Amino acid sequence: MSQVIKILPNLPFPHFAKYGIIRHLCIGKDIAKPNLSPGPDFLLQNLKNASSPKTVLKLVNEHYNILNSKHLMQALRSLFDLQKYGSSNVVTKDILRHPDFERLCKKLRSQSGVIELNETIEALKIISYVGVPSNSTIVQVLLQLVRQNINSLTLPHIMFLDFLLHQFKSSPLVDALKIALPIVFEIHLPLKMDRENVAHLAEYLHYASKTRLADAAIDTIVKALYQLNEEFDAKTAKSIIWSITDMEPNEIFEPLMNKALNDFIVHIDDVTYTDIESTLSRLIHRYSKRYPYFYNEVFVDTCSNYVIDHDLGFEHCVYMLRKLGRITHTNKYLLDYVSKQVFQDPSLITNADSGSVYSIVIAASLTDYRPIHWDNLKNLIMQKKNLAAENRKEIIWIRFAASLCVLDIYKIDVLSKALNLEYLESLFKKGFMSDFEHYFAIWQSIKLNRPEFVDILPSKFEPENIVQNMREISDFPLEASLHNGLGGEQYVMTNLISKKGHQIDHAILFRKGGYPMAVNNKEGVKFIEDIEVQADNELLLILALRPIQYTINTKVLRGTTTLAIKTLEHDGHGVLPVNLEIWESLNDFEKIPYLMQHIKNKVDSDVSISESKSVV
Repeated sequence: MSQVIKILPNLPFPHFAKYGIIRHLCIGKDIAKPNLSPGPDFLLQNLKNASSPKTVLKLVNEHYNILNSKHLMQALRSLFDLQKYGSSNVVTKDILRHPDFERLCKKLRSQSGVIELNETIEALKIISYVGVPSNSTIVQVLLQLVRQNINSLTLPHIMFLDFLLHQFKSSPLVDALKIALPIVFEIHLPLKMDRENVAHLAEYLHYASKTRLADAAIDTIVKALYQLNEEFDAKTAKSIIWSITDMEPNEIFEPLMNKALNDFIVHIDDVTYTDIESTLSRLIHRYSKRYPYFYNEVFVDTCSNYVIDHDLGFEHCVYMLRKLGRITHTNKYLLDYVSKQVFQDPSLITNADSGSVYSIVIAASLTDYRPIHWDNLKNLIMQKKNLAAENRKEIIWIRFAASLCVLDIYKIDVLSKALNLEYLESLFKKGFMSDFEHYFAIWQSIKLNRPEFVDILPSKFEPENIVQNMREISDFPLEASLHNGLGGEQYVMTNLISKKGHQIDHAILFRKGGYPMAVNNKEGVKFIEDIEVQADNELLLILALRPIQYTINTKVLRGTTTLAIKTLEHDGHGVLPVNLEIWESLNDFEKIPYLMQHIKNKVDSDVSISESKSVV
């Protein structure tokens, strides 16, 4: 013992702990040479192998005085793993109230200065999961450590911390970090971004979709993803599509969206139908004329074909038809599939709710195409009772009634609901052009095909009066070309209406031989019915049709537009519909000849075309 005591003064104090000398001083002459390699940490192993939260907390209690930062972090990890992934029968809130968990947090607070940044973030994750409030001392201490090391955070750190902070209630420090983290992310992004790691890049884009980042940062991520020379797997493609649909629309997303959609299509069998349906719903919800990149014809058809190829049945098919109807996309195979299902089991319609019938009717009325077994399907819809009894939010009653009329199906209950005065007054106050279009379609269809139902039409809303008060068309792209092609503006009447609710872009009066006639006092003509047409003259009505009047994919005239044209023709007028999308795609020198040729074909005579050049 004396020899040991003599030696000790010659050793610096730090060596005592290193060689375990202090804990052996009392052993005396039995002491062996110091063990230079530390033995196994049994406490750490016991914490790691604990089978229940109670065991972990018991170990914390029994060894509280010797717990170091490694022990504390392992205790937290074990609690988290057992509660989230294990078979623990302890309620998480009971852990929060346990006195030994409180002591664990107290000890962690005292050791916080020596834990690493990764461990700080991990500790925040676990105590957040357990439910420790944001105003507690331990949370504030850990958040202060994050704040002090904020410039050392990696991009994944920042994204995860941002997520964690949104689990905490507001506090000055929490709110300050919520503001600071996106700024730090933007600063570090060009320097720390791994441009070859597609998974990380997709996560950055997801973070951008949930956080207000500068346009420059978003642009950096989008370009990096697009420039990757690799195909996105299904999970990554879905993540990118969902992230873009969560952000404000911007043209910078279009190339990346197209790439992600194409790769999603390639790997569509690697995702669930729920993911397919959700992805389609997101795209349809964001689609607009201004931002057409949310619509991808091949993707929509692929989703439709998935229902057929996997024989998902009536309900899934109807749900898909409902989505397609919102963007006027038509898929005849889907219509054939649902019609075949109904043919094999008529009870599908007999027992169907109004929303399902509505979806089928909208899809079938989009074009003139009628699916196989159409007569059977039509008869079942005609016989369906109480279609208007349900108030389902997806049903637009005015559209439902108009679509039934297009299909030559007249359901008094649906018509009565759609033509209810209170409903119409509420509808017309909103001023949506589609609602007026559907109302006029009902009126025109009944007048033309079902005069026995004329009493159901509300006299308060005569189309003649409504159409005069509607928002006038202000853009007439064909006008100058017609003036030049026909030899002067005196031959062309512009911006007319009919007493049945039609809006007509132009009207031209031809005398025998196909020569246009000048119209006196044409500015005073408002209704086409007021134009005097002699027996040997012909009135040609020109309709400049916008993309909305065609199906989005097949570019076929929609059912309500076809009905409007038939009504005008029934009244003895020639009608020339002009697809503006096609016309505007022509070169300037092609536009006048294009119009004149179509006019010539319509009036079946040579039309004298002036030598004027096409419009600029």
